[in-house]
Amino acid sequence: MSKEKVMPAGLPFLAAGGVWFIAALILPVYKLGALLACAVGAAAVYVLLTAVRRSQIAKLPPAPTVKVRAEELAKKLDVCRDKLLAQESRLSDPQVRRHVKSMATTLDLIADEVEKDPKDRNKVRKLANHYGDMITGLIDKYILLETQEGAAAEGGNVTAALAKLREGLASADEALKKVLDDLFSDDAMEVSADINVLEQLLKTEGAENKMDFSSLDQ
Repeated sequence: MSKEKVMPAGLPFLAAGGVWFIAALILPVYKLGALLACAVGAAAVYVLLTAVRRSQIAKLPPAPTVKVRAEELAKKLDVCRDKLLAQESRLSDPQVRRHVKSMATTLDLIADEVEKDPKDRNKVRKLANHYGDMITGLIDKYILLETQEGAAAEGGNVTAALAKLREGLASADEALKKVLDDLFSDDAMEVSADINVLEQLLKTEGAENKMDFSSLDQ
């Protein structure tokens, strides 16, 4: 199905200016009648093209809402989480398994947070569309190399490659946790602000029993 094309927003204005310019070259614009004719012609072109553009826009499918876009990203994150869980069962190294399971848990939390708060979708778009597949791709390579590690001819190279991949997966695990922390940072600021307001309220009311809220900021 061909996508409906929409003329650029500035085209009606440019076309009207072009009509005015051409008419001004032909007609004696120093006369009031000719000047009005130029203005009417330019205005007619502008109105016509603007109406055509509005008609083109009206035929476009409705743009997905912010909530729908956030849900789409969350689904992609869920798919990546499921891949990680499936890969985790195929890994031999317990440390790598822990990192992979940790990443699956973090992705699950990120997906839940994006669905709850769609405004955060821009913070996870690249993760959902690109980095998730890159991570699962690295794990696939790790699984393949694990099966080859015992080969005498390439043992040294394979072992070095596995060590590199372990470092990369550990870094990916930490990076995902930072993404999750970033999503919750706004909530943490709101909680801190609420605590400050409550403390001020207690002081204003002259409460004798002061509560210690400092531990909640940790």
